[in-house]
Amino acid sequence: MHEMEIESQNTAAAAQPRVSDAPPASSRLPRLADQRQPGSWSDSELLARILDGVADGIAAHDASGQLLFMNDAGARMCGYDSAAAALSAPAGDFLTRVQAFDADGAALTEAELPGPLAARGQVVPERIVRLRLQLAEQERWLSVKATPILDRRGAVRMSISIFRDVSRDRFVEAEHDRLVRELRRENARLVALVDDLRCSDASAAGRRASNR
Repeated sequence: MHEMEIESQNTAAAAQPRVSDAPPASSRLPRLADQRQPGSWSDSELLARILDGVADGIAAHDASGQLLFMNDAGARMCGYDSAAAALSAPAGDFLTRVQAFDADGAALTEAELPGPLAARGQVVPERIVRLRLQLAEQERWLSVKATPILDRRGAVRMSISIFRDVSRDRFVEAEHDRLVRELRRENARLVALVDDLRCSDASAAGRRASNR
C-alpha cells in the first residue's frame, strides 16, 4: 500500500512541467526579421514615408550643399510638384524656379540659403526667407531653421533644415501695417484740416474786429 502511494506521487510529479523544460523567453518573442514580408519597405523607405506625412518642410544637404533629401511638403513650398521632382532636378534648378530674398528684401544666392549655410557648419536658429515662385507667380514666406550634423571627428557630414510656411502670418502683418499707415495719413490730414479751419476762423475774427 505504501509503495503504491509513492509510485502515484512520482507519476504526478513527472507529469508537471519543469522550469528547465519550458522554452526560453527569447524564442517566444517575435523577431522583426521574421515579420518582414517580401516587398515590404526598408528602414530608409519607411522613414521617408513618415516624413512625407509631416506638414513642415524637411530637407537634408550634404557637406557640399547638394540636396540629399526633401519631403513632399518641403518640395511644394519650394515650387516643385513632389519630393521626387525636387531630388531629380539638376544642380542650380532651384533658382531658375524661384527668386529668394531675406526678410529685408535683399536677394539671396543658393549658397546663402539656410540649408547650404548649415552644410558649411553654420547654425541657423531661425531665418525668414521670401520666395517668389516664377511659374506660379506667387510669393511665399518661409521660417527656416537649419542645423549641421557632425561626425565623430567634428566634421560636417550633412545639414538638416526644417521650414514652415508663414505666408498667411506675413500677409496679415502686411495688411495690418498698411491699415496703420493709412490711419496715420488720415489722422495727419484731419489734423491739417483742423489747423486750416482754426487759421480761417482767426483770420475772419481779425477782419471783423478791424471793420468795427
